[in-house]
Amino acid sequence: MRLSVPPDLHAATRVRPVDAAWAFALRAGLAVAVPLVVLTATGHPSLAGVATFGAFTALYGRDEPYRRRALIVAAAAMGLVASVAAGTLAALAPQSEIVGVAAVALVGATATVLCNRYRVGPPGGLMFAFATAVTSALPATAPADLLRNAALTAGAAAVSWLIVMSGFLVAPGAPRRLAIARALRAAAALADAPDGPAGLTARQQAALAVERAWRAAAGRADEEVLVAHAETELSGVHGHDPAAAAELRELAARLTPRGPVPRLAATATENRKIAERRRAATLLRDLPARRGGPLWPAAARVALGALVAGAAAGLLVHYTGLGHPYWAAVSAVAVLQGASLRLSRHRAIQRAGGTTIGLLIAGAAVAVPGGPWVLVVEILIAQVIAELLVVRNYGLAMLAVTPLALLVGELGHETPPLDLIGDRLIQTVLGCLLGLAAAALIRNRAATRHLGEAITAVEQATHDRQDARHLAALVATMREAYEVAAGEPALNPATTDRVLHAEREARRALTSAD
Repeated sequence: MRLSVPPDLHAATRVRPVDAAWAFALRAGLAVAVPLVVLTATGHPSLAGVATFGAFTALYGRDEPYRRRALIVAAAAMGLVASVAAGTLAALAPQSEIVGVAAVALVGATATVLCNRYRVGPPGGLMFAFATAVTSALPATAPADLLRNAALTAGAAAVSWLIVMSGFLVAPGAPRRLAIARALRAAAALADAPDGPAGLTARQQAALAVERAWRAAAGRADEEVLVAHAETELSGVHGHDPAAAAELRELAARLTPRGPVPRLAATATENRKIAERRRAATLLRDLPARRGGPLWPAAARVALGALVAGAAAGLLVHYTGLGHPYWAAVSAVAVLQGASLRLSRHRAIQRAGGTTIGLLIAGAAVAVPGGPWVLVVEILIAQVIAELLVVRNYGLAMLAVTPLALLVGELGHETPPLDLIGDRLIQTVLGCLLGLAAAALIRNRAATRHLGEAITAVEQATHDRQDARHLAALVATMREAYEVAAGEPALNPATTDRVLHAEREARRALTSAD
């Protein structure tokens, strides 16, 4: 008899294929290594933990082109400095544990809204909440501690910015080419995509990948042709033929970070598309920051849910006498990073399961003798492994993130290993449960309405034969709205059928317009 795996468990344990993971992981490891080594070598290991949060700047802007990456990483640096300052202020306040949990929830909520608004990408608002949480639990006795912690974080963040941007000197076009290769592979994957709702996810991912590739390749003729090939496959003009998909995969494999770009001859339709994309450059620049989009209701739910769940977890933990109450608040914020109840359930399963197993690794890591230098080496190893795993599966990453968080928090502040492990397990489970409760109670009731409005807009634009770029943008908005609404309970099946029909008709209109 075959065992049936619950859909949420199956989705939460799915391991995604990745590319270019090593480069990012090594950058992140180097960024963390600099403040850890410098401060430990100068006899200040207790301050290394604070500086590490500035190094977490390197976790943002993962694969963005260098111009956008420079802005994202700089903004993340300022946010992390502000988060550390908020945590230090909480540590200076009376009843610092309660104030600290409130600060974690508020910082996590604000950071999540801003990261969603500007589409910053992983790790989103979580690292800002984590920085606030740990610094709120570190000893602070005078206002000078605030200036010291902010300066340490800012210095480490500046070094991280330089490390993250250093690749420009070696391969300035690498992020751009990576975006194009991903678009080619995502379009090729449509040949294997199923029909119906399951295929919507593959088409949405392919559409987003092609959109990013167009923005990255703008003005570079040879690369624009490659993106046009990907969009031709996305449009379904070949019927998602396996031979066309194989050609796209071969092109992706030949597109290396350096070296010649594969040269192809564009069809007449693709030449028109390239010219159209160039004319629409202003519109395309506006797309990533659309106001009033379907993610806003979900972001508002995350903000309020993180505040309520974090505060409730902190208060409950405070009165039970357990230590490290901020872990519960951080876990609640982590669960609420998902844009829907379904994604929050997946994140809760991943965080609770990964933390439980990761605690066994953490216990062994904390128990290793050797003083601060052993902790530094363990932190660096955990950081690199975490970044290699997080893009594959968040639950797998928790196997390394759990010891990483414990080691950073305890660097220079030794705690018995059994106390650490017990507190972390209880706090994580508590935070996940409260985060799920907040996601269930604070429903994104506007998601269905936004989806209905997005479907109507696509149907109207298709009927009126509006500009192809405008119609494509509306389809992307509809897909985005569907992803959020489908993650909430009780979505009418007829709505899914309507989305599929609207997308099919829009694709036909786009193809005929070409």
